[in-house]
Amino acid sequence: MIYLSIDEWWSGMTTTEHVFWILALFSSVVFFMVFIFSLFGFDADSDFDADFNADADVDSPDFPLFSVKSITAFLTFFSWTGVLLLREERSLWTIIPYSILSGLVAMALVIFLLKKFSDLAEEGNADLLDLIFEKGDVYLPIPSGKQGKGKVHVTLNRSLREMSAVTEGEAIPTGEKIRVVEILPDNVLLVEKTE
Repeated sequence: MIYLSIDEWWSGMTTTEHVFWILALFSSVVFFMVFIFSLFGFDADSDFDADFNADADVDSPDFPLFSVKSITAFLTFFSWTGVLLLREERSLWTIIPYSILSGLVAMALVIFLLKKFSDLAEEGNADLLDLIFEKGDVYLPIPSGKQGKGKVHVTLNRSLREMSAVTEGEAIPTGEKIRVVEILPDNVLLVEKTE
């Protein structure tokens, strides 16, 4: 009974409606799969980007225009807008501009969100080399001649960090100003007292 009603519904459509429905269903499935893969940590864009960018650097992390996510978003919103407008019995020539606009808005939103998530990831994975020559404050006294570790407060990517530190010179008491000279193994800072 359900099969007959779906068959009647499908056969009652025009070719244009068939195209929009097939594209809508296919792109929605792909969109859902990309979303699920992203939740589990798989990056659907990595292989596509590497192949696509072999000759041209169109898709950089700053502007991921031709990524699987952005193209899927465009096709999904393009096709569903077309399906909805076809139900209002509009002509194809009035549907296409609205569908393209809807797809471009979705694509721009995905690009914006990818850029924001990329920025967050970069801030979370700060490069300690950025601390070299930066100033900070001693929190726990630092023994002289690398005889032991103290603690310092330094600012990295606009956030205050407490890190282990050693010095080659004289001991540096709590509250003194320091400058980072080098990053040692195990993320220990080599610091010196500043005036």
